[in-house]
Amino acid sequence: MRHLLSALLIGFLTATMAFPPQVLMAQEAAAPAVESKLPGLNYVPENAVGVGFVQADRFLTNPMVKAYPVEVAEAFGKKYLGLNPMNITSITIVITPPTPDFPTPDMFSIIETTDTLNEETFFAGIEALVDGMAEPEEIKEFFPGLKGKAFYTDAYEFDYLAAHMLDEHTFMLGSMELMGDIVAQGPNAELTQPAQTLAAANDGADGFIAFNMAPVRDQLNGMLSQQQIPPPFTMYKQVPNYTESITLSCHCTEKMAATLKINGVDEAAAGRLDDMIRFALDMAKQTMLSEADKMVNSEDEVEAAMGRYQVRVSDSMIDALRPKQEGTSLVLSFEQNDESIMGANVAVIGVLIALLLPAVQAARSAARRVRSTNNLKQIGLAMHNFHDTFGGLPAQAKTDAQGKPLLSWRVMLLPFLEQNAMFDQFRMDEPWDSEHNKQFIQRMPEVYRRPNSKAPEGYTTYLVPVGKNTVFQPDSKPTPEGQKFTTGSGFRYITDGLSNTAMCVEVNDDAAVIWTKPSDLEVNLMNVWNHLGEAQPNGFNGLFCDGSVRFFSKNADDDTLKNWFQRNDGKPLQPLD
Repeated sequence: MRHLLSALLIGFLTATMAFPPQVLMAQEAAAPAVESKLPGLNYVPENAVGVGFVQADRFLTNPMVKAYPVEVAEAFGKKYLGLNPMNITSITIVITPPTPDFPTPDMFSIIETTDTLNEETFFAGIEALVDGMAEPEEIKEFFPGLKGKAFYTDAYEFDYLAAHMLDEHTFMLGSMELMGDIVAQGPNAELTQPAQTLAAANDGADGFIAFNMAPVRDQLNGMLSQQQIPPPFTMYKQVPNYTESITLSCHCTEKMAATLKINGVDEAAAGRLDDMIRFALDMAKQTMLSEADKMVNSEDEVEAAMGRYQVRVSDSMIDALRPKQEGTSLVLSFEQNDESIMGANVAVIGVLIALLLPAVQAARSAARRVRSTNNLKQIGLAMHNFHDTFGGLPAQAKTDAQGKPLLSWRVMLLPFLEQNAMFDQFRMDEPWDSEHNKQFIQRMPEVYRRPNSKAPEGYTTYLVPVGKNTVFQPDSKPTPEGQKFTTGSGFRYITDGLSNTAMCVEVNDDAAVIWTKPSDLEVNLMNVWNHLGEAQPNGFNGLFCDGSVRFFSKNADDDTLKNWFQRNDGKPLQPLD
């Protein structure tokens, strides 16, 4: 039960110390009547880097809220906090910049409620929910004027939290040390610049948040000066110097609208910021169209359709995110109407595509790699069954009585891949390109096609390594007339061990061969990566003689491949990355 109550407390603290994540984009419209003055504005310090407010009563009285367990929230608040959370009318948020003694931003909020607060019951039950209460000595040192409680919770790990009554309808909640200093200084005689920003923004919006650059400009410049940013993006190092503030105003109840403003230090600075945003959007468009072009040419019809969609909406998507300059400000506004909803939806979908497409492509790539791994495992199992049957692996080529290569090992393996019917139709005494045997080129079993291969139909990229000291060392041993199979090396000749030696490999598409043709990877120990490394993103799969399949990264060194290809060099295979 305590865990549930703690969760409710964390939800309350989060809701009252942070701007709600309901950011709905629409176009600025006529504002409703201005509501009462925001509470506690004269406690907002001059160095506030972030300020904001939310008209909580508009959300809490929304009919949709009735679908939530309001009764639980009310009972919880009255029992542990001494107030009904559903009667909160407004929340003002203040964020202060990092300091040498406190290297992370700090924050507090000022909350107004229609309840009448009583110092005896205010947060009186909080001890049952939190991880610890502040000692009287700590309160005396950091917040001697506290009218409320100070406590520690994992929901806020940086400092003790304090709940402090300002008057019978207003209280503060936030960092104990920060609030102690704010209250000790007393209310400001005149509103600070951040407080004036909030007061001016209270024009009927449901929520507002502003980021003030001045208090952190030097810190940001110091951080950016240490970053290595390649041209032409070095211009973005000047963003803190050109920016005065960033504001976001939201309407979420009577209408759906939002206005984002990037305010420059002067009109010229706003123009430079506009140039930077346009450059970034143009770069994004070029990247999107480049990726879309690749997708349009995909053999996957769904991926190709997605590419066509991106090409079609690219202009609308970018235009929906392009702000307009109004004096010293860059303004991006949306309001709920048919046209803006379409634009906003296009922009949102575009962002989602940009975020999700790499993940989708990575998942598709991973799935194809798994399918290719399974193909190699089936080939490996068939090789072992062939060996068990004939006392050796299939030779690299089925030969005639004079030792002339006729057909690939892939044909001889068909009976062990559940392809007996096709195998029986081959004329084993004719070459792969005879009039009769050519008919089978287009009927290549799926097990021989790598899923992501772009090779022509009937071509395979699963090849055995051929060369001196490989398992499939060239052997023109004649096959007696009438015998269907030509056998090659046996496992007993693999003195390096089955788990250290190559049996089959994925090659690049440019090295693909007709599957029935007795052609494979000619291993060149002086150029061991020839035709390898592009079968999968960043590498290729390799089948070992023990039937296992492992991935070889492009980062694998030459010696690793040399040792893997040779069956009797006496050198152990190094661990793969």
